Amino acid sequence: MTGSYNLTLVFASYCVAVIAAYTAIYFGTRLFTLQGSSRKFWLGAGAVCLGSGIWSMHFVGMSAYSMPHDMTMSFSLPLTIASWIPAVAASALALLVITREQVAFRGIAASAVIMGAGISAMHYGGMWAMKMEPGIVYDQTIVAISIAIAVAASGAALVICRQVRVVPARYALLTKTVAALVMGAAICGMHYTGMAAASYPMNAAMSADNALRGDWMGIPTAIAAGGFLLIALIVAYQDFRQAELERQQRVQQAQKVQDDAFRDPVTGLGNRSDLDRQVMALLADDSTKSGFSVICLDIAQFREHALASSGETTNDVVRELANVLAAVVPNAHSVGRLGSSGFAALLPRLDESEELALAKQLKAAMQHSAQIRRFSPFTLGVSHYPTSATNSRLLFREAQRPKYTLSWSQPAIAEAEPA
Repeated sequence: MTGSYNLTLVFASYCVAVIAAYTAIYFGTRLFTLQGSSRKFWLGAGAVCLGSGIWSMHFVGMSAYSMPHDMTMSFSLPLTIASWIPAVAASALALLVITREQVAFRGIAASAVIMGAGISAMHYGGMWAMKMEPGIVYDQTIVAISIAIAVAASGAALVICRQVRVVPARYALLTKTVAALVMGAAICGMHYTGMAAASYPMNAAMSADNALRGDWMGIPTAIAAGGFLLIALIVAYQDFRQAELERQQRVQQAQKVQDDAFRDPVTGLGNRSDLDRQVMALLADDSTKSGFSVICLDIAQFREHALASSGETTNDVVRELANVLAAVVPNAHSVGRLGSSGFAALLPRLDESEELALAKQLKAAMQHSAQIRRFSPFTLGVSHYPTSATNSRLLFREAQRPKYTLSWSQPAIAEAEPA
């Protein structure tokens, strides 16, 4: 004899399976960031959530089944509880495998077989909990198919969960949702295939010892299981948000340390180390093999001006000079502070006329600041790769040799005295 299904409860069982699958995927990706006792705790929590979800899905699916000849479905309480254990054990194995750094194909295959056996044990253990006389008769071929589905679904779940964690962040939610829908369908596929393998003798009757009645295990079980899994997911998500916030803070702190190592604290521009990095990058770039120029703008009497002014006034002048140079020189990202008294910039190769034009532009821009004019005179030096030098140190040393003098005591750009 065979029975029929309540499609509403069938759909409810699928929803429970999907929520359980999504919880498993979430815990699987979360465990990659944990170590020590925290990892063990979340591994155990994830196994309980996933195993309970699969177990609940089974009994919701059972409640969706209407027994033939109006038999009232009932279950043995001890056997029903016992059927929960292999579901949790299989889930623990799944989470343990998907969170390892590296797993060989043989490891995935072996784990899929063990997981499939655990899920099958849960299913047929749950069926055994429905004690009746005479007992359920199974079609061995369909039983074998259901076990094969459990193994295949387990293998697919392991592969999917291991791949979901490497998906770009903007696709993570969609990918996890699709994966959960697929895994939920696989879990239900195993259950309902296993149900198709069962038939009931004409004179079968439920055992009087069965304490659990199936007519109240459907919707209530689905709601309770779904609520439990959602609460677990929310708690895990809150934990993840906190962990992610801490991770971002660590990244920002590390980035700040790195930025501080390559940034001038007064102007925010790159420092000498950063300029050296940029020169090295240009030297390694095939597009700049034909050459480039380095210019250095220097406050000629910086020490005297600094001693005669307050520290903040000196910093104001330095910041204004940085803004002027960044505004006048193209490719402003290549501007940096070479030392306390000067700046440098990396430019496409300049000829003599372009050097002079640049000096005039700088003087015209600088004369709008009374503070900058008080720190005059300024000198401008130029070096060229590869004619002046072929490495960072020599290029900057050559560019620090004054070539032009920028002063407001004379109307034109003056050639600097030879060193």
